[in-house]
Amino acid sequence: MSTIDYGIDLGTTNSAIAVLRDVDTEVVKNNDDRDTTPSAVWIDRRDRLYVGRVARERAEVDPANTALEFKLRMGTADAVSRFAASGRELTAEQLSAEVLKSLRGDVQQRHGVDLSAAVITVPAAFDLSACEATSRAGQLAGFASTPLLQEPTAAAFAYGFQRESDARWLVYDLGGGTFDAAVVQIRDGEFTVLTHRGDNYLGGKLIDWQIVETLLLPELQREFGLDDVRRGNPRWASVVGALKLAAEAAKIRLSRVDAAEIFVEVDLGTGQREEFSYDLRRADVERLTEPYLVRSVNLCRRALAEANLTPADIGRTLLVGGPTLSPYVRERLKDGLGIEVDHSQDPLTVVARGAAIFAGTQRRPAPVGPVAPGKVTVALEYPPIGPDTDPLIVGRLSGSDDFGGYRVEVVNHDAQPAWRSGQVPVNADGIFSLQVVALKGRRNGYRIEVTGPDGTAVPASPDSFVYTVGAVETSPLLTNSIGVGLDGNTTEWVLNRGTPLPAHGKVRLRTTVEVRRATGGGMIRIPLLEGEHPRANRNRRVGMLELVAHQLASDVPEGSEVQVRLDIDTSRLITARAYVPLLDEEFEEVVALRSEVVETVEELSAAVDGELQRLSQLRERQPKTGSVVAEMALFRIDSEQLVAEMATLLAAAEGDADAAATCGRRLLDLRAAIDEVEDALEWPEQAKDAESLADEASRIAVRMGDDHDRRRIDEAIAGARSAIENTDSRLLTMYTDEIRQLAIAVLDRSGQLDVLIFNDLESRRNDFVDPGLGTSLLSDGRMAMARGDRQALHNINVRLRGLLPVPPPPPDPFSTVRTG
Repeated sequence: MSTIDYGIDLGTTNSAIAVLRDVDTEVVKNNDDRDTTPSAVWIDRRDRLYVGRVARERAEVDPANTALEFKLRMGTADAVSRFAASGRELTAEQLSAEVLKSLRGDVQQRHGVDLSAAVITVPAAFDLSACEATSRAGQLAGFASTPLLQEPTAAAFAYGFQRESDARWLVYDLGGGTFDAAVVQIRDGEFTVLTHRGDNYLGGKLIDWQIVETLLLPELQREFGLDDVRRGNPRWASVVGALKLAAEAAKIRLSRVDAAEIFVEVDLGTGQREEFSYDLRRADVERLTEPYLVRSVNLCRRALAEANLTPADIGRTLLVGGPTLSPYVRERLKDGLGIEVDHSQDPLTVVARGAAIFAGTQRRPAPVGPVAPGKVTVALEYPPIGPDTDPLIVGRLSGSDDFGGYRVEVVNHDAQPAWRSGQVPVNADGIFSLQVVALKGRRNGYRIEVTGPDGTAVPASPDSFVYTVGAVETSPLLTNSIGVGLDGNTTEWVLNRGTPLPAHGKVRLRTTVEVRRATGGGMIRIPLLEGEHPRANRNRRVGMLELVAHQLASDVPEGSEVQVRLDIDTSRLITARAYVPLLDEEFEEVVALRSEVVETVEELSAAVDGELQRLSQLRERQPKTGSVVAEMALFRIDSEQLVAEMATLLAAAEGDADAAATCGRRLLDLRAAIDEVEDALEWPEQAKDAESLADEASRIAVRMGDDHDRRRIDEAIAGARSAIENTDSRLLTMYTDEIRQLAIAVLDRSGQLDVLIFNDLESRRNDFVDPGLGTSLLSDGRMAMARGDRQALHNINVRLRGLLPVPPPPPDPFSTVRTG
């Protein structure tokens, strides 16, 4: 094979591998003759490791030695699973590697192929650190090459690979632990992902936990008279784990029936196992599913709005992921979005199939080594899959010092009749180009024939290649903005969301500490963030850019410049370089990617309490302002039941690392949602203050400024009014700051600024710590004003400010004074 051809869906709950056959895909079945393998690992007391169905089943009776759903912890700082009986500890990427090894083994058994390369899919919402961890898992599993592909893009490949007409789709990918919504366009045989929204902590497992915590545990406690049986209590981990797996299985059965019995034998600490049964009804599951569907639909709507599209612009919603098998999910999606749903593909394997199609576009690395005497090596540059029926093939021969007189011919023996390109001359450097004819609906195989100057055949390696007419992705997009966190809780963006990949970006920063090489003191540490929020702590910290003292040739003083360059490839794998101009040194690989669970349960609890208090205060303000935008933001918080979910996650976080991680992510969501309410409530006041400031600054410019002042202030006022028209709070803040500074500069130049400051300080005379000195200075100040001595007045203002208990920042002249 000249192309990779195998694609893997590495899922939270189940994983699958598929291969591209001609223009069709085949899912490789495992030892159980099933299309999917549970993403589960069990290690027994004799240190034997099992993957798949056996491990999944052991989770019910031996949770202390079983790991599930570890995909959600990929790339996080604390991602270790401990196996009690064997004493082993494995990270999330090591566990994922075991699943990948199992899938490789299935290919070896079914196809006799020792697989060295495969495409692996990741959620589009995955953090950079999680993508890097996935790539490392591939290496641990023995793969030499593992290009990463976003899951919604893979699904679109499966649905539209051989499609010839243009289309625009919404990919709705609700998996076991993650959710992605992507707007995909096919035009002239090329895919484009227009926009994306997603959530790494939204999936079917949340519904499973709701069934357990809302329905099963209360009934279990009532029936057996138990106390404190809850998720997060280590004493009941085995019971809760068994109920979770039973709830998932029953939920799946409810896709076809109205009720499903849950029957579990549980150890309640009495020395014998007790039988627990519960009749789970579809209506109950639908009620518990609703908040998560609302959240997913809201993300879909945001994706459409960002692409400037409405549901009427979308042809179909493509369903991906096991939870979309539910009739309720399908009906709710159709009603909620008004778009016809398409479930023509198996939602459990569609991502693996799409990954296999994409793998057909990825060439295997050519072997490196000396060319055998009498042979030539052929290196080709062309897309193995593309929309063209007559693609251009560019190649280069190696193995001779001079290729003058050589010719190349390409032959397709599968065509009827056989097709030949005719002999094409090769230049002295071995370079040639030609066009081939490709048939639709099949994989076209071509043989390469090389002849020497005397017309004799020369053996070539490789001596064949393939090309398929089909839809391809033009360029993947960066799904989250990437930036660095700075002092003052601000963010400096390096690469913006939606940037085509591969890409690079640069940022110039200043150190805030001195780094002393001799003593090893100090370190340049720059948080790497993903998100869209201007406040640094509202984004996800996914790593750290670090320069330590021993790397530096000499000391670096505080305030020194550091230039950082970030490079990100099509798999969203990132590298970073730092250049220190003072030293004229560049440092490579200075980024350590690792998403951090930064808060303990106690810190999470305190943070949640603070946000709920802020939310309560904003609820009281909203009716007084009548802000419709704030009301809608509050409705979204309520409809998605963020507050109730936070309470449930907090209760489970103490003994459940997954619950703690999800709680931390939901806290970011809640903060951002409350920020939206707060901004909406403050907007009318902000806009009103901006208009007043603009009027006052305009009068100052007319009375005291020159033509240049008036022009610059008018331009800033026009920008502010445009921001008001577009309800852009951040832009309005920027323009109002500019207007204020320009007007203050005019006041200062005219001599009026110190007069305004003096009048403000005089109004605070009762606060002076030395009233006698204050009275004397005020008298001197009035005399300085009378004789027009600006410098003396300025010096007196400085001394008066020093008499205040806590010297305030320079007063805003527009808050206390209006020129007439």
